[in-house]
Amino acid sequence: MARGLSRELAKEKANKKNAKNAAKGNKETALTPAQRAERDAKILQEKKARKEAERAALAASGADGAAQVKAEEAKKAAMRAKQRENKLAAANPLLAKKKG
Repeated sequence: MARGLSRELAKEKANKKNAKNAAKGNKETALTPAQRAERDAKILQEKKARKEAERAALAASGADGAAQVKAEEAKKAAMRAKQRENKLAAANPLLAKKKG
């Protein structure tokens, strides 16, 4: 009888744990991975178009807006250059040391 009780308690504990973990993860079981990828790509395209429109409006707003857009572009270019440099360092640390 004691063994049966401990088995039931273990089952209850496992069910609670599984119920808590079931709340995590992917809840979109109706979508296939291809459909999900298509939906996400569409959302990203819309977001990119919205950002471009905001940037164009800011650039057209005047000298201050144009300067701000140029500053953002320069900052992004510097970040891309640094990422390229880090990628080179990760691929071949000896070349990166010689360059620095």
